[in-house]
Amino acid sequence: MISLRGNEALLLLLLASCLIVSRVSSQNPRHEKFLRQHSDFPRTNVAGQDYCGAMMLRRGMTRPCKDTNSFVHAPRSDIKDICNRGGTHYRRALRLSRAQLSVTTCKLQGTSRGQCRYWAHTGQRHILIGCDASGWPVHFEESNFM
Repeated sequence: MISLRGNEALLLLLLASCLIVSRVSSQNPRHEKFLRQHSDFPRTNVAGQDYCGAMMLRRGMTRPCKDTNSFVHAPRSDIKDICNRGGTHYRRALRLSRAQLSVTTCKLQGTSRGQCRYWAHTGQRHILIGCDASGWPVHFEESNFM
């Protein structure tokens, strides 16, 4: 039997819990879609291109052109925590973040030669999200800009 000291046991427990959380997350298609469409941390550098055009194309939201989409530039753990302590009940099944987060919102301006053209606004704001019964973010509420 291997004897573990306090710090080693704590590290092992932390590692095991991270593996469990990542396994649960990867088995939740609605949460994975939420991350693909709304999570970008750290913020992707798109040198020489417009951020929204590049990100919407990379994340598969340009066929057809999605009208509005927001990318949250915060660690995934901070976004998930909105479903718990980091958020408050807002209305229906929505949760309002307690903290303001860095968010880039992309709004469709139109199309040019078959490509979606977006207007981008980046700033700090509270966000509204919907969480599933297991406490995973699955919906970003675009209609409320706080």
